[in-house]
Amino acid sequence: MTTIADIYAAINPLPAMLSEKGKVNPNVDFHIEANARMHITVKWKKYGAVSEWEQDYNVFAGSDFADCLSKAKALIAGLPSAEQARLEGFMNKLGKLIDIGKDEGVSVDFLNPLLDTMKRLSENVITYKPAPEAA
Repeated sequence: MTTIADIYAAINPLPAMLSEKGKVNPNVDFHIEANARMHITVKWKKYGAVSEWEQDYNVFAGSDFADCLSKAKALIAGLPSAEQARLEGFMNKLGKLIDIGKDEGVSVDFLNPLLDTMKRLSENVITYKPAPEAA
């Protein structure tokens, strides 16, 4: 039988694991509904969010606590590194800026260097191979 202390001990490291992946204001909770199900919610502030309410989250339901926990840990392990997440966030903003420039009729002479930069960044993301994480 899993105790409340066991649950706390298992989920308490998860926010720090999310922080290592560059997630801001991470939060993890475990929820049990009577006659229903249990789940772990993993959430953090969205990249570039202005409001605290702008969050990314995932909910992992399972047949038991261990099942929920393994799903949550698998998500965290699969997240890009903090550096990679920042690069992808920057690329997203740069892409939006290029689109705004096109919509506003900004000269191609100004946009071409941005498009070249976006292409180089995209190639770097595609070929990026993170270092293996320490066990």
